[in-house]
Amino acid sequence: MRTLIHLKRKTSVLVTLLLMGSIMTFYAQQPSSTSMLQEFVDSYKTDPMAHSAYFGIKIGDQWWHVWSERKQEDYKVGKNKEYTFHSYGPHKVSLAQGKPERPTWYFELADENTLSNLHSGKWNAATASARSTADDMVPLQVKNMEGFDAGIKEDAIVYEVMEHFWKKDPVEITYFSRDGSLPTHGVDHVGLYTMKDKRIGWFSIGPEQAANAERGLDKGQVPNLFIITKGRGEADFGNGPVELKPGMSVFVPPYMKHVIYNPHSEPLEGIVILFGDNIDFAEGKSYMDFLEEQHDFYQRYDPNVQN
Repeated sequence: MRTLIHLKRKTSVLVTLLLMGSIMTFYAQQPSSTSMLQEFVDSYKTDPMAHSAYFGIKIGDQWWHVWSERKQEDYKVGKNKEYTFHSYGPHKVSLAQGKPERPTWYFELADENTLSNLHSGKWNAATASARSTADDMVPLQVKNMEGFDAGIKEDAIVYEVMEHFWKKDPVEITYFSRDGSLPTHGVDHVGLYTMKDKRIGWFSIGPEQAANAERGLDKGQVPNLFIITKGRGEADFGNGPVELKPGMSVFVPPYMKHVIYNPHSEPLEGIVILFGDNIDFAEGKSYMDFLEEQHDFYQRYDPNVQN
């Protein structure tokens, strides 16, 4: 009997040691926050979409800051060298631990798990930062340090840095499914591409769910384009119900009601494109004003027009 008890104790100790060894090996294999961030930095050095920027990253109480300087060179092509192409990189991009040395904007990650999900590709930054209202708590937020006031230009740069800094592949591939989504506007959402003037996402509306049903979300200052790829549903565009089904798209102009319901047993899925950022058109300028300014830009750089 004593021998049996002794053997059981030895077995228990051995199992405990093996488990502890496995746990220690697991954690030893996990990359540190700094090493994961360094991978993003190294990738950004060769990204053709890299910006010159200075920003912070905060995870819990830990700070890092990133300095990026874009390298761009032009060269002439064509029989008469009449066209200009550009080459990009390698850019100067550095990562340092600690709070930024001067006030700027920064990415605040909820925890190390958020960084791990970005690093593994389970989430991208557009998915982790999507919110229905400004008060929503999301895994990734963009904030300003005290003493720094970001304007619309800085907002646009933030979108573009966020879109490209947090991806490690030269050709940026995003996988979308309900498993890799996060909730926003009443649906499951994956951000596909985000810029100031165009935000593209995949959505999945589960059974008995509704998109934009909350007060204040059913109308906006910018157009929306919905492309239905799977399932069926109904939409309220302010003029009675409209049936939604695969193989159709719906363009919703500014200030037009757009609430989408799924009364069926299968998810309703598709792509949504927002042509702009609502907040930019809340204090005077309309989306059509913005388009007219774009047209002026095209005219200024039209080689067939004498300026």
